[in-house]
Amino acid sequence: MAIFGRPQVELIVGGENHDMNRVRVSLLELLGEHELLRVRCAPDFGDGSSLDDTDFLITYTNNIIPSGTPLVALERFLDRGGRWLAIHGASALTRFKPPAVDIGGIKLPGLTDTPDLAPDYMRLLGVRFVSHLAQQPYMVTPGPDRHPVTEGIAPFEVVDEPYILELLGDNEVLLEARYTGDAPGYVKGPWLSDDPRPQLVLHRQGAGEAMYLAPGHACGRFDLRPFIEDIPVQPGPWVSDAYVDLVRRLIAWGIEKVPA
Repeated sequence: MAIFGRPQVELIVGGENHDMNRVRVSLLELLGEHELLRVRCAPDFGDGSSLDDTDFLITYTNNIIPSGTPLVALERFLDRGGRWLAIHGASALTRFKPPAVDIGGIKLPGLTDTPDLAPDYMRLLGVRFVSHLAQQPYMVTPGPDRHPVTEGIAPFEVVDEPYILELLGDNEVLLEARYTGDAPGYVKGPWLSDDPRPQLVLHRQGAGEAMYLAPGHACGRFDLRPFIEDIPVQPGPWVSDAYVDLVRRLIAWGIEKVPA
C-alpha cells in the first residue's frame, strides 16, 4: 500500500527467449518519470507476499505463471482494487511438442504448443496466448471500446509478433489489429480469417483491473540460446515513440487511483 503517500510498484520481469534487460530498463525509465513512486523489481511472483503492499503490478514475463499461494495473492491483490499491467508474454504458457524441428536455423525440441494448463491465472488476466505469426510490421488501431488510456491515440505501426489470443470472461478491447498468415514453429496455425485481433484488453476482477498489452516483443543477440547461437537484435516496438507513449499512458492509469 502507499506509504507516506508513495505508491508501491511491483515490477516483475523474467522468463526466457526475450530481451528482459532491454525491457526492464525501458520500464524503469518510464516509471522514473514519476518521482513519488517506490519501485521493487523481481524475476517472478516469489511466494506472493510482496503483493500484499503493492498498489500497481507490472509483469513482462514468459512461462512465469504463479500457482498455489502466489496465485491466491494475485487474486487477492485484484479483488481489493489493485491494477495490473501485463505485457506480451505474460499471457503465455508454452510447451514443446516433439519431434524436433528446424525453423529457419532455430533448432527446437518440437513445435511450440500452448496447452491450457493455467486456467485460473488466465482467468484473472482475461486473455490466453494461443499462437503468433512471424514477426512483422502491422498497424494497431482503436478497438470497439473506449477508455481514457486510448483517448486520442491515432493508429500506429509496430514491428512485433502478431499474437493470436483467446479472450476469457468479460473484456473491453481498447486496441486491435488485423493480420493473417502462417505461424512458423507453432502447433496452432495458420490463421487465415481476417478477424480483428485484440492488442490492448481491459479485464475487471473484483474491485481491481488488469490491462493486457499484446505487443512488446524484444529479443537480444543471445536470447534464443541454446536453440541458435545468435540472432540479429530485435528491439520490437520498444524503439517506437507511439508504443512507448502508450506504455507511459498505461503507467499513469496504473497509479491513478492510488491513495496519496
